[in-house]
Amino acid sequence: MSKLGVGIIGCGWVGEEYIKAFQNDARSEVRALVNPSLARPEMYKAKHGLNCTVGSDADAILPRDDIDIVVVATPHDRHTPYVVAAAAAGKHLVIEKPVALTPEDVRRQQDAVREADVKSVVSFVLHWNPLLMTVDRLIERGAFGNVFLVEVDYLHRIWCGPDRWLGSAKQGGTSILVGGCHAVDALRWFARSEAVEVTAYQTKTENPNEYPGTITAIVKFANGAIGRVTSSFDAQMPYVFHIGVYGTEGSIRNDKVYAPKLFPGQNGFMTIPCVLPDSGDVAHHPFQGEASHLLDCILEDRRPFPDLDDAVKTMDICFAADASAAQGRPVALASA
Repeated sequence: MSKLGVGIIGCGWVGEEYIKAFQNDARSEVRALVNPSLARPEMYKAKHGLNCTVGSDADAILPRDDIDIVVVATPHDRHTPYVVAAAAAGKHLVIEKPVALTPEDVRRQQDAVREADVKSVVSFVLHWNPLLMTVDRLIERGAFGNVFLVEVDYLHRIWCGPDRWLGSAKQGGTSILVGGCHAVDALRWFARSEAVEVTAYQTKTENPNEYPGTITAIVKFANGAIGRVTSSFDAQMPYVFHIGVYGTEGSIRNDKVYAPKLFPGQNGFMTIPCVLPDSGDVAHHPFQGEASHLLDCILEDRRPFPDLDDAVKTMDICFAADASAAQGRPVALASA
């Protein structure tokens, strides 16, 4: 079987994880690295023994017949031109989160991907974390009965200032866009519904980033459930990705589950022995699961999840939360 060729645009910390993930799957091969500065991709090429081209011009790789998949892992504000061009060239896509920093750019990407009829996956990579996969399966089995409340927190000390792109409002975005979107994605996933209204509050500490570092949003879902999500870069504490799912017949808090419907006679929380999403180090994140899932879907002609159409709904909650916090009022979702 011939391998699917991968081109990676953006060779930062996350870019290397995509190199490792696609090189580790026998069905794919990294064939091009694109970055404004060539030092990092040249280093990755040597480090991982790649037989690939290295360059600074993304347009040069898009017409190539040996490139089937394009990974867009640039700073957040630069995603859209590359996604639109890659889709027009007929390439399947991996899009780093957040998809974009404005609703208009998200829709431009969505229109381009739909028109080209290519497959996409958005890097809400915790979909392949064992704990989150376990929570999903417990909900699917009805272990918690009627889930009426979901809470997810993304708590990670990120103080880098505007001189680094992640701390810039123009290139990084906001707290909920930079990192909290992972929590919003999980909130939607576990609520099993779509949001109809968002109310949020934010606060600014001495964090040198250009945007407020902490935001909390309350989300009203169409099925009657409510959600709470907090994204904070301010607290002096280790990285925490807290999950709480509460139902009429059972509940789970992180790796502590109480589900007597599934485990008769249970009289207290029990611990699930699995890998937790407890590190901000991208090398800890399950990029391998994401890459292999996309390859499965391309080769078997299935819809990836979360693809761009699904991720748009997560992004809409993030934009609504930022708007609500800035305007001091609830924001209804356009699709509600």
